[in-house]
Amino acid sequence: GWGVTLDGRAVKTPARRDLIVPHENFAEAIVAEWQAQEGEIDPLAMTLTRLANTALDRTTPNRLQVIDEVAGYGKRDLLCYHAADPPDLVALQVEHWQPVLDWLTEAYRAPLAVTGDIAPLEQDKASLVAVFSAVARHNDFVLTGLHAVTAVCGSVALGLALLDHRIDVAETWSCAILDERFQAERWGVDADVESRWAEIRAEISTAGDFMSLAQNQAG
Repeated sequence: GWGVTLDGRAVKTPARRDLIVPHENFAEAIVAEWQAQEGEIDPLAMTLTRLANTALDRTTPNRLQVIDEVAGYGKRDLLCYHAADPPDLVALQVEHWQPVLDWLTEAYRAPLAVTGDIAPLEQDKASLVAVFSAVARHNDFVLTGLHAVTAVCGSVALGLALLDHRIDVAETWSCAILDERFQAERWGVDADVESRWAEIRAEISTAGDFMSLAQNQAG
């Protein structure tokens, strides 16, 4: 892999592991984050470095646990729980969510059932195994990015669709907050909600870039 040095010394993760990533352009992106720091170093501003640290310190030593966490969203995926009404919201969910679920079925043979009820769905075991396999096939860095976007969206279907470039960051974000935006258009939205939405979009964007770098693709 490729390491990063600072003043001639290897950059370390919080757990004191060498910060080594699988591709040169990946390392260059992390170097750019460090070079952008002025004065005191702000770790929160170095989002790619933060995720790389997570990959090395958490994902690698706990790989199966992380796979289970990501794949486990298939049991309660956001896209599977549609509203019963109003009709406008139902139509929006079908328009934006169903194509992602249809793609998941086609790409990974992992059809997930949909309900208009709040009661938990029991998904088909074969579908859940297929979701697990789709998640487990990726390296620890991709898996870390996938975990990030899946957790912030509440949907492994959205995470995999973003990873495979079936949808982009904007559509992933739009799907993740579709219900909230629908309500906001009718009742208004305050600054705190808008700030949280911006944070969600930034997290999705960073995770998307991170996954592309981990795959050695253009971000």
